[in-house]
Amino acid sequence: MPSLQQTLLFSLSGVLALSSGLLSAVVSGLPLWVGGSVLCLTGAELVNASGPELEKFRGELSYGLLGGRRVRQCGLGGRASSFYFFPELLSAIPVGLHVSVLFFCGVVVLFSSVASGFFFFNAFGRPYETLQGPLGLYLWTAISCVSSCLVMILFASEVTGGAADLMY
Repeated sequence: MPSLQQTLLFSLSGVLALSSGLLSAVVSGLPLWVGGSVLCLTGAELVNASGPELEKFRGELSYGLLGGRRVRQCGLGGRASSFYFFPELLSAIPVGLHVSVLFFCGVVVLFSSVASGFFFFNAFGRPYETLQGPLGLYLWTAISCVSSCLVMILFASEVTGGAADLMY
């Protein structure tokens, strides 16, 4: 039976890993990861808009992992529309990059869940060490952390390449 300090440490680690896994699963399903505004340069140049008039030509764009929403404004009022990744964005964003983001989101959720399971098992059950002894218990958390960093980097590179193509 583990000592009180080990039980508290493993319990706290398990709660953090479980909350990380649940938060990752919820965030993966949210539609609004990135938001921005785009200027309709053609419309603004036609009427020679400047200063506060430019707001009439500024559209909004927000999207998440599987789709998003855009509001086009070229001086005639906002026209809202929704879009989804697979039918519409295949020409603007590479599919391999997006599939990698989806894959690593799944890895984050999976390995956070595995880590929380091991932490709770060690806190309340018979102590069990995985690969490489006690440090192996933190291997699952490290894999989840590296995968979440990869998700952020890959999604940022995906967004910077195709945001202007989505708007106009």
